[in-house]
Amino acid sequence: MSGTAIRTDEGTRSRAAVPRVLEVGSAWGWRFLVVVSALLASGWLLVQLRVVLIPVFVALILAALLQPVVDLVDRWMPRLLAVWVVLLSVVAGLTLLIYLLQAPVRDAVEELSSSWSSAQTEIEDWLRTGPIGLDQSQVDSLVERAETAARQFRNGLFSGSAGSARMAAEVAGGFFLTIVLTFFFVKDGRSMWRWAVDRIHPTRRQVLDRGGAAAFGALQGWIRGVAITGAVDGLLIGVALYVLGVEAALPLAVITFFAAFFPIVGATLAGALAAGVALATQGPQTALIVAGVVLVVQQVEGDVLLPIVMYRQVALHPVVVLLALAVGSAIGGILGAIVSVPLTASVTAAVAAARNGPEAPDGATAEEDTDADAQLAATD
Repeated sequence: MSGTAIRTDEGTRSRAAVPRVLEVGSAWGWRFLVVVSALLASGWLLVQLRVVLIPVFVALILAALLQPVVDLVDRWMPRLLAVWVVLLSVVAGLTLLIYLLQAPVRDAVEELSSSWSSAQTEIEDWLRTGPIGLDQSQVDSLVERAETAARQFRNGLFSGSAGSARMAAEVAGGFFLTIVLTFFFVKDGRSMWRWAVDRIHPTRRQVLDRGGAAAFGALQGWIRGVAITGAVDGLLIGVALYVLGVEAALPLAVITFFAAFFPIVGATLAGALAAGVALATQGPQTALIVAGVVLVVQQVEGDVLLPIVMYRQVALHPVVVLLALAVGSAIGGILGAIVSVPLTASVTAAVAAARNGPEAPDGATAEEDTDADAQLAATD
């Protein structure tokens, strides 16, 4: 008995030697490492499957955009015919828009290409004699750095003939897969979702159905939010270009609107195009003003307008939107920034809908009402 007591006391003292904080921290620590490892492995798998996942994601966005229109047209014609009418109308509209916009933008770009050497000389003269007042060595250093950066960017986009051929094949295959998936998502999306829900156990079907509907609604809200911010960007930048007398102000404003659907890269390319057209038509000083306007508008849009609009459309706090963009771009670069906000909005809406459930007449959720009935029956 005494020996057992001594051993018990020694074991108690041995366990007591480990602080409670360290014991709890270590328990949480290894679980955290397991979760992070699982997330990293999932991220690696998603990157490997990007050739399939990107077309699926784009098709879901297009389906969320087109489904309300198809539902409206579906009232006067069969569903299949309504889908074809809407898809062909969208393709025809985009083709007409591209045809109307390409001529002024092409002329401005060709003018920039033909006069690039003289424009470069004018820029260098302005850097030396303008308000900046650089000397020749500093100007030469800036030119060399710009050429190096452009060369690295070009090499990053086209890293060898094999990489270019593979990229072209992936883009072509992804484009056709996106078209096919969009057609079937719009035409048979509801029946496909119903088939997937029916494969789940009956006790979980209602929860899954609510979560999926909420996620799809959040995706539609994200599209509306991006369209609003893109329209504001295009309007402000278009007005600035018109006031400064830059040619092709309207086409550049429309390009800025569509560029809003591609975070980071879209804004960068649209801003660079606007500044380049201003350089070709108005000179370096106007181009610098355009670049400044574009930078200010994009910063206000990304840090102020987009979070506020997304909060209205998908019920995400502005801080969550900013963190989602930052984390997505840090993990997946441009692709991560594009999918981060809609993915976060969809997951958040799905989880909230699955947990809360539909509202009951007295304000309680359906699950709470069911639990109350069950308790009452057990009492009886």
